[in-house]
Parts: sequence; C-alpha cells; structure tokens
Amino acid sequence: MSSTDRPRVAFLGLGRMGAPMARHVARAGYDLAVWNRTRSKAESFAQEVAQEVPQQSVQVADTPAEAARGRQVVVLMLADPTAVREVMSGSSGVLSAAEPGTLVIDSSTIGPTVTREIAAEASGRGLRYVDAPVYGTVGPATEGVLEVYGSGERENFERARPFFDQWGDPAKVRYLGPVGAGSAAKLVRNLILGVSIAATGEALRLSSVLGLPDDLRNDLIETSQLGPSYPRIREIVETGRTKPAAFEMVLLLKDLDLCLREADELGLTQAVREACRRVVAAGHGDEDARALAVRMAEGV
Repeated sequence: MSSTDRPRVAFLGLGRMGAPMARHVARAGYDLAVWNRTRSKAESFAQEVAQEVPQQSVQVADTPAEAARGRQVVVLMLADPTAVREVMSGSSGVLSAAEPGTLVIDSSTIGPTVTREIAAEASGRGLRYVDAPVYGTVGPATEGVLEVYGSGERENFERARPFFDQWGDPAKVRYLGPVGAGSAAKLVRNLILGVSIAATGEALRLSSVLGLPDDLRNDLIETSQLGPSYPRIREIVETGRTKPAAFEMVLLLKDLDLCLREADELGLTQAVREACRRVVAAGHGDEDARALAVRMAEGV
C-alpha cells in the first residue's frame, strides 16, 4: 500500500500507552492528526516525530472533533469510561465531526457494558466501531508486541488489522467476536493481574511476620504459581523504586472497579480493590501497580 493509499488517521490520547502506539502509526507513513487533553504533550509528540521522520508531519488538533474531521480512521487510547464518553459524544467530540463510514478503533479499557453503549451510538451515526483493548505495558507498546483483543464486526476488525499488527505481536492479535468481547477479555486479564499482585503482597507480609529469611522467601514465591510475575515485584522490594510506572496503580484500581461493575459478586476482587483503594488513598496511586504488593507487605 503506497502512502497515498493509506487512510488519514486521527489518534486521540497520547499518554504512556497512546504515545508509543501513535508513534508506530506515524512511522508507517500515515497522514496523522493527534489530540491530547494536555496540548503540550501533543505538540511534543509532533516535534519528536518530525525529528525522527523528517518527511512526516503531524497535525496537532485543539479538539477531538477537529482531529476526526476528514479522517477515515480514528483511534482512541484514553484513561476511563468518562474520558471516552466525553471524547466521543461531547460537544466537540468525534461524533460531531466524523463522516459516515469512519472506522473508530477504541483501545481504551472501559469494560464491555460501556463499550457496547458507545458502539451503538457510533453505529447509529454510521460509523464503524472496533473494540480493541491492548494488554501490556509501555515496553511492549514501544516494541510493538502488545496483545490485542479485537471485537466487533469481522469486516471492521480486518480493516483495523494493519494497525493491530503495528501495535502487537501478530501471533497475539485476536478476533474475539461481537463488540464488547475484547473489553471483557481485557478485564479478565487485569483481574488476574490484580489478584496475583495482592496474593504476592500477602505472601511477602506473612513471610515477614514468620521471620523467613529473604532468600527462602524469594525461592518459595519464585517456584510457586506466582513465580512468573515475581521478578518485577522482587526488584521493587530490593530497590525501593516504584517509579516510573509501567502501569500506574490508580489505573489498576480503575480496572478493578470496572470488573465489579460488571459482576459485583466477585468477593476476592472486592477485597483486592479495597486494598488497592487504601494504598492509593495513602498517596501511592502514581506508583507502578506491582508496588501494591510491597505496600501491602508494609501494612499500608
């Protein structure tokens, strides 16, 4: 596909995950417009792209509507349901400017219920909507090896596939069925993540109370079912470095809230959510989510 054949793209949301994902789009030569709630981040992004890819220019838009106007593809990578609703349906939102037939790819983590509501509104305006949250942190996003959970009409998924293959390991780009299935899969993965982190925190706490030496504690956890996720937690334990965060604790709390909105009978998830809420309230919300284990071990 030549550069003249590529659709014009708008990318909305240039946070820790959005910026590297948008950079892959720019490197691929797409005509790109970007919007971010903090405009200075969008301007910095455009300057970085210009330095890396001199022949590529990036338009910085003042509103989501301005970014989406005249674009064939609009990508959203936003923090939560409130942000997605505002960017899609607000007075200066995508729906006020996008033309019928525009493909909307929402890679935000907002849960299946909200996803289906937004998808229905977008479809009612003649837009094509793909629910495609990604699993992974800043490193995989930068390397383009995220997991992608796509759902919606299969034709729309295939239209979005060139972008998924930029962001993710092609072997981990999955089509999961009707819209909302991707968001459901993402919540399940993040529930497992949150519960595993909390379980590690309690193991650390119990090890300390029982007076186990560090080497034995590490061996017990590393050879357990929690072993695969322990190295990063162990690094935090040993160095005390909780920032910069690959995935902020406040975002884990948001995702646990979303899980419980979908199914409030999840007792273990409720307990982990309360532990996470307590740690965030104590001022640790901007730390890496895996620091939850360390803070729990400390008795926060």
